[in-house]
Amino acid sequence: MPRRRAFVLFEMMNAMLVTAQAAKARGFEIVALNRNPLCSEGPFTVPDGLVDEYVQVASWTDPTIVEPLLKYLVNRYEIVGTHSVFEGALPHQAALRELAGLPTTDPATLRRILDKAQVRARLQEAGLTALRTAPLDEALAWETWGFDRPAVLKPANGTGSALCFEVSSPEELRAAMETVERTEVVNPLMRDYIRAHGAFVLEERAEGELLSVESMVHRGEVGFVALTGRYVLASDPVVEQGTQLPYFHPHMDRIVETSRAVHEALGFHHGGTHLEFMVAEDGTAELIDFNPRSAGFASPVATGAAYGVDFAEVLVDVGCGIRPDLSFTERTHRFAVEMLVMPRPGTTEFRSIEFPADALAARASKTRGEKLSGRADQLDAVGMFIVTGDTASEAHRRGLEARCEVVVNGEPVGDHPRNVVAHSRHIGRDLPAPTPTGGPR
Repeated sequence: MPRRRAFVLFEMMNAMLVTAQAAKARGFEIVALNRNPLCSEGPFTVPDGLVDEYVQVASWTDPTIVEPLLKYLVNRYEIVGTHSVFEGALPHQAALRELAGLPTTDPATLRRILDKAQVRARLQEAGLTALRTAPLDEALAWETWGFDRPAVLKPANGTGSALCFEVSSPEELRAAMETVERTEVVNPLMRDYIRAHGAFVLEERAEGELLSVESMVHRGEVGFVALTGRYVLASDPVVEQGTQLPYFHPHMDRIVETSRAVHEALGFHHGGTHLEFMVAEDGTAELIDFNPRSAGFASPVATGAAYGVDFAEVLVDVGCGIRPDLSFTERTHRFAVEMLVMPRPGTTEFRSIEFPADALAARASKTRGEKLSGRADQLDAVGMFIVTGDTASEAHRRGLEARCEVVVNGEPVGDHPRNVVAHSRHIGRDLPAPTPTGGPR
């Protein structure tokens, strides 16, 4: 008797719901391998009957817990595809794909890509970066600053901008580490993933504009999807606050070429990728983060809204090892802006949130009664939403307006100076559409 065909989601959350629904529509059984419970409120609530088997994972950081679960799945099902956007689960997803005979980036390579210190070393070997790094123990002993510019302190295994700090003196570095030591990351997935490695990386800050390159890689062939422009917190630029997609940039061709070179240098073979770059005025692109997964938040919804497609079908194709059809990127499209919402400074508890009527995929990112720092800092985002526009300028304008209109704990967020976002001068500009850049079709 043939085994049932299963599509496995590793730590199913947020917009992974739409991927699960697309896989279910193809007749596959849906298996969720999760530490956290399935979403039960908001736009990504998992409906009854969607998930055929929920497998509880006590810890993603302990291979003696995860490996038997992978063997169980391979013995129980014919694994036809997988999907994940949580960094801590990616090596385990790769291991399952190997067991199932699906194309994948091997687990050892994925672990190297997830280690920011190893990535920087490989880029230095390949001549793809000018940024210097320093061992943290050595830097903490500096009496004078050892770089010619500011640096960024971040976890070697990091996620979601958590515990990232810009520093420019030995005193600021030591103060940042003191903050790290006393800061409790509330989200258990983020906390365990960061602590599993434990190390922190200090590297020179790249100059320029923050943006990302979204790609779908099929058996080593990099298919370009879009550039994503970025919004950051003006008072703390290492804290990301939103995206605009698609994003046209005067140096798009050079940026995409650099992205392809980085994929090759790091050995990424199959799956979605979300690469973050700092781009200088002349188009020089410095990689600051290689995420070996498709973009998070509600990116599939934003991409679908911009291009008028069900982007979940692309994610299922890639998850199943099928060459994705990316021809939609060359058609007429709209623009989407996804924003994070920060509470007003002084807010120490999250109680409620209300979004504008035209917001898509609007959802709280904190639970009722959850404590906040009161500083409106990097771990205090309380909500997310998407708005769209026929032009880049319209989507940009509406994104900024809607962010101020969100009501948190009964009070509009408004335009408090601590809550203002910064962005590139190209964000919101209606630049000409780029020429096709190649890749899987």
